[in-house]
Amino acid sequence: MKQILILYAVVFASFTSLAGTECQPLTSASFDFSLKTTTCYQSSFHAKSVKRNIGFNVLIPRGYSTSNDPMPYAVFLHGRGGDRNHITSIDGVNILDQDIRDGGAPFLIFAPNGGNHYWMNAAISKEKWGDMVTKDLIEYIEKNFHVIKNDPCKRALFGISMGGNGVLQLALNNPDVFCTGFAISPVFRTPKEIWTPSAPADSDLPKEDYDSYGTGKDYEARSARNLCEKRKKDTGTCLPYKNFRLIIGNSDPMLGETPDTRTFIEDLAKMHSEFEIGIKNCTKAEICGAHKDCNSHSASYWKCQLPEVMTWLSAQLKK
Repeated sequence: MKQILILYAVVFASFTSLAGTECQPLTSASFDFSLKTTTCYQSSFHAKSVKRNIGFNVLIPRGYSTSNDPMPYAVFLHGRGGDRNHITSIDGVNILDQDIRDGGAPFLIFAPNGGNHYWMNAAISKEKWGDMVTKDLIEYIEKNFHVIKNDPCKRALFGISMGGNGVLQLALNNPDVFCTGFAISPVFRTPKEIWTPSAPADSDLPKEDYDSYGTGKDYEARSARNLCEKRKKDTGTCLPYKNFRLIIGNSDPMLGETPDTRTFIEDLAKMHSEFEIGIKNCTKAEICGAHKDCNSHSASYWKCQLPEVMTWLSAQLKK
């Protein structure tokens, strides 16, 4: 149990120790011109599903203008301990801008705050954090931004760690919302790794996981593995995505400390040979030379992989 607690601390540090690109307040005047460079804005919207205002960042690419054609967009799901600034903390603004300058198709990225709720409709509190993304956020985006509307294949979902889990779980529970998904360093938990009221008083497991997953049938309705197996039995295939990738570094401690992370990823790779799923290491000498954790559950790994993630998302959204 103490090893798991240490892992939680490491993950939290990865999300909180980096300084992100400062995002400007979003105003109606922000879009009265064509942006000459990719820019991060911050704002909030009221989410009926969780009965509160949700802060978000939006990365708006160069060339965005209401006088131009509407653009596709992606939703980014942060990890445990993170928030809307996670995408900017790993240089998302500059990486998206560079991809567009290199010829990639432009798209917007929306990064909402999701707390530590695993991006799911909670079993215990009944707060609908999954619906916040798939219903409230999508509705808000398509009502207020110059994006392509009502087309799942012009929307993408990507995320890191807890957010990588959300990329699978949200699609499995909402198969008609997104065509494209990219999971980075996802974490998958078994019931043994989730705190319950019967746990020992000195248990190190975080109680918020129980609020999200619950136990028994509640857990099964929220576990990506269980949802995958049910869908495969019903339809013959696990993932509903048209385009999908999953990557994780070979030194990621979650591969050993949360056993289903490794086994479920291996099972997904066997079930979906048409997708790239599995170990993918950082090979950039300038990153690995400075960061020994460049293939771990770390900001250096995610920053290393983000340029390829952006390029791939751009290519799928352009189709």
